[in-house]
Order: sequence, then C-alpha cells, then structure tokens
Amino acid sequence: MRFFSKSLLILTLIVVISLATLIGLLHTRYNEPVINFILAQVSPYQVFAKKIDYDIRTPYQIKFEHAEITQHQQVIVRADSIQLWLSKPSLATRKLIFDGVQINNITPIKMPLFSQLPSLTIKRLVLNNTNIHTPQLMIKHGIIQMDNWQTPTDNTPWWQSFNGSLQMSATSIKWHQLQLQQLLINADKQAQQWQFSGISANWHHATITAQAQLNNNNLTIDQLTVSQFQLQDQQLFNIWRQQFTQRITPLKSIILKRLDVVNSSIELPQWSADGINLSLENWQWPQNYWQQQNSHLSFSASHAKWHQINLEQPQAELQFIPQQIINHGMSAHIMDGIVRVDGWMDPQQLFINDLKASGIKLFLNKHWQQTWQQWQQQYTDVVVKKLKINNSQITASTSAVPFQLAGIDINAQDAVLKQNNQWGLWQGQVEANLGFGSINQIVMNQAIATMHSNAGQWQLDKLVLPFKHGMLKARARISLENPLRPWQLTIMGDTMPAQILYRWLALPLPLTGAMDTQIKLNGHASNWADFNTHLTGSANIAFRQLTLTNITPQQLLMQWQQPHFSATNLPATLETTASLPLTTSPLTLTAQDGMIQLPPSTITGNNFGLNIEGQWNLADSNQQQCKLTLITDCQNLTRQWSQGVSVTTVDSSCTGNTK
Repeated sequence: MRFFSKSLLILTLIVVISLATLIGLLHTRYNEPVINFILAQVSPYQVFAKKIDYDIRTPYQIKFEHAEITQHQQVIVRADSIQLWLSKPSLATRKLIFDGVQINNITPIKMPLFSQLPSLTIKRLVLNNTNIHTPQLMIKHGIIQMDNWQTPTDNTPWWQSFNGSLQMSATSIKWHQLQLQQLLINADKQAQQWQFSGISANWHHATITAQAQLNNNNLTIDQLTVSQFQLQDQQLFNIWRQQFTQRITPLKSIILKRLDVVNSSIELPQWSADGINLSLENWQWPQNYWQQQNSHLSFSASHAKWHQINLEQPQAELQFIPQQIINHGMSAHIMDGIVRVDGWMDPQQLFINDLKASGIKLFLNKHWQQTWQQWQQQYTDVVVKKLKINNSQITASTSAVPFQLAGIDINAQDAVLKQNNQWGLWQGQVEANLGFGSINQIVMNQAIATMHSNAGQWQLDKLVLPFKHGMLKARARISLENPLRPWQLTIMGDTMPAQILYRWLALPLPLTGAMDTQIKLNGHASNWADFNTHLTGSANIAFRQLTLTNITPQQLLMQWQQPHFSATNLPATLETTASLPLTTSPLTLTAQDGMIQLPPSTITGNNFGLNIEGQWNLADSNQQQCKLTLITDCQNLTRQWSQGVSVTTVDSSCTGNTK
C-alpha cells in the first residue's frame, strides 16, 4: 500500500512538473516549436507566428499574431491574428473542444482540407475580415460567425459543418455565377434544417431581402423582395437561367410563399417592361402553372413590350388553381386604345366573362393567319359571356387580300364561339357595326350584321353591306348541332360594284360597273368534300355599265395563255389606263348537288368578244366540261377544261399560224 502511494505521488509530480514545464515554455521563445510539436501529433498543419501571447492567468487562452498556417512547408492560410479559447471539459474528455476561435484578416492561399483535422468542436467560430478566392466561392471583407462548428466530413462543405446560429456579412460574394454585394445573413441550422431569418444583398443594381427555410432539400421561401432590378443583356439572362436550373436540380421542391418585385425594369429582344411591380404568392415548384393549388399573381408596369406589341400601364390580377387560371382583371392601353378583360382558362377552354375594348388600331402583318391558327388551336371551346368593342380598326395591307375595317362596334352576349374544336355561333347573340370598310379596294360604309343562335341553330338575321351606289343584303342559317351542318343562304344585291367579281371572287377579268343579284343556295358544310357534293341553288346576275378596265384585250389574251392564270397575276395598272365598254345579257347559274351549270353567255365590246359555257362539278373533276373563247382583233383564244385537264389554243388570222 505504501508502495502504491509513493508511485501515485511520483506520477502526480511528473504530471505537475510536465505541465509546469509546458506552461513555462509557452512563456518563452520556445512556445512556437512546442505548439507545432503538439500539432504534428494530431494534424498535418504547422503554425508560424511573429508573436504568441499566453498568460498563465488565462491558461485556456492563446493568441497568435501575424500567423501563417502551413502544410508540407507551403503556406495555405495567413491571418493577422488567431485567438483560441480552450474549453475546460476538453481536458477531461480528451476531445478538442474550444469555447471560441477568432481569426482576424484571414486570407486563404489554398483552401485547407478540413477533413484532415482531428475531431474538434468550436462552440463559437468568428472569422473577421475574411477574404476567400476559389473557383466556386469568392468572399471579400467577410465576417462569419457560427456556433458549434465541427470538423467536416468528406461530403460536407466547411461552411455547413455547424449546428446553431450563423451570422455573415460581406462587401462582395460570388458563388458560381451569382454575385452579390453588401450581403447580410442571419440564419440557424440544426442538422439538415436551415432557418434563414434574414437575408439581404445588392444584386445587379437591385436590393434583395429574403426569409427562407431549407429542410432535406425542400426549400420554402417565406418572403423574397427584389427592388430596383435592371436587366438588359439577353446573354446574361441565359447564363442566369442555366445556372438557376443547375442550382435547383438537387432540390426536391420549392415553395414560394411571397415574391415582390418593386420598381424594376427588363429589356430583352422578345419582351421588355419598365416600372415593374409584381407580387406572387404561394407558388410551388416543380409544379407548372396548371398544377398550382392556390397561387396569386399581381402585376403592373408603366410600359411593356411583347414582340412588337406595346402596352402602356398594363395591369393583371391572376389566380392559379389546379387546371385553371382565373383572370380577375387585366387591362392595358394598347394600340392607341384600351382593353379590359376578365375570365378564366384551362388547358382546353377559354371563358371570357367580360371584355371591353375601345379605340384599338390593330395592324396585321402578312403572317397574321398563321399566327391566328397557332393561337386558336390550343382551345377546343371559346365562350364569351359579355363582349363590347367600340370604335376600333383593323388593317392588313400586306396580306393576300388587303383590307381595312374602321369604326368597328361589336356587342356579344352569352356567346359560345367554339365548341368541340369547331368555330361558329353555337349559342348567344352578336351584333356588329362597321363605320368604314375597304376589302381589296371595294369600299363599304355603315355595314351591319346581327346574328343569334340557340342550341346550335345559328342564324344570320341581317347582313347589310352598303356600297357607294348600291347595297348587298344577306340572310343565312346553319345547324351546327347536326353532323351534316345543313345551311341556307340568301343574297340580294342592288347596284353592287362589278369589281367584286375580280377583287373578292378572284375572277381573272377586271370589270367595273354595276350588277344586281339574287342568290339562293343551300347544302351541307361538315367538311369541304361534303360542301362540294351538296351545293344546290341558283344565282341570277344582271350587269349594267360594264367596262373592262386597266387591261387591253390583247394583254388579257396574253395573260389567259398562261397555264395558271388568275386575278393575282393580272397587271394592276397600265401606263395608259385602258377602258373598254362591254355589254352582256343577264347570267343565270344553277347548282345541283355540286354540279354548276354555265349556260352560254356572251360579253361583247369593240373588237372584243368573250363566250363561256359548260358545267363544273365541284366534287368530281372528271365531270368538268367548260369552254371559254376570247376573240380580239384577228386572234381567237380557246380554253377548254375536260375531265380536269386544261387545253389552250390560239388561232390567228393575222399570220395564219395556230399554236
């Protein structure tokens, strides 16, 4: 027993003497080798400092001034000072635990491999005036404070290896392609759950503030505000979009509770907007806009441009619910007028609750029909509860048939305009008035059209097209509910301009004058083949003051020799305007199940004669028998259509040649 007591006493003396010696050495110029000796036992790093401060009165605290941390004799970190506060329990548990570590003016030359450190815990880690420059991360003049930092594992970045609060500020930070200035972060992390109670920064001339939560790759943004944002670079926008797509790929979901964009501007080739104010609530990713549960978007701008359409003071209030987008109100000053609309849409239907437009001046380009087809194909049903258009204008000067319609007034009530992918007035009432119209140079004034439909029985109650010296009136009906689509049409024309034959119906004979018409037709309209097969009716046309205009008989003969002659390839004007008075008898056409009978008809003038007769089957080209003879001067042109084949011959008594 006495021997054991003596042995314990000797061991205690050895420990006390060793500690006293170690402490004593820490107060001498040998403190640096001692520390590096200790570090060499637990890590690959060495510390070199111009001065090491240690005081026995604060035995758990040590400070390195103007320090360098090396690995394999290469400097990897420099700092003005490194201050350590060793935790008392660290001595008893044989684990490196620091109550605090503070590093001032740290500049990593090469980021150390933190996984090579021994297992240690820092209850409070403070990095003052930090400057980091790596390919993925750059920080300038940063201050980072985090609780309970531990040696990171192989798959954990050093800045995520903590549990507790995080405070960070930096004058500049760049993470991959995202660069921020004046960054402030206040966060808390527990295991894989982050709580960002405050984030603020300047980004691309904008001020950003945010609050968010991240839990097991599920991100919830409680609030995100972007103010004074400006973007004018399409290439930069594409880079951001690509980087954003890459960054969110690891995330399982993003819930955006509220996004506010304040007084911002974007200018890109396809679209732009100034004075943007936007608020988006409860948006979820990766769901698309048809899968949102109950999201709201409020938007306004001082000016916006989409493709070539300018909008002044656009505003919109939208709600997104499953398979539906509800428009609570959308308005804009557009095309010299104003438009207001509300309603809803789903992937197949468009429902317009109320649309008002006034003073619109719409200019259509030559591709407007293709644009219209692309837009309308996405909807199988289009319903308009209330529509009112006042004093508007449509101009298409470059289309195949140029036209201008001005003073347009349209009123519609409870109108079903498209059903089961078929256009027509399936239900409701429509009334349209036109102050002035010009369709391929045919002028109209004060045109009127009224129509109604009940359960698919569409009826054109009145169509009146007043011309300068005449008028066209029409009535029609069609049964849309019947699969065959039976229809009837009645047209009465009084002193109508004969140019309609050339300008509207593309008859390759430029005539002027007047004509009176009585037309009654009926048939089926389920498709074009059905229309051609069942067209039945008659047309009586009487001409007055008929004149061949803007072309001589010789030029007309040359044009009609072409394999495919039409109104479009006739000369519009001549250097000396030609005008030839003509006379003709009334013309009567009859149609029976698609077979149109053309009785012998003659148009004559000075040194001019035109004869036409035959029959034309719309459904079967083999039954087409038609003969056209043009006589002028000493030349005769005969063109015959038989069984779908056109043959042209020209006889000339001038030379005796025939070709």
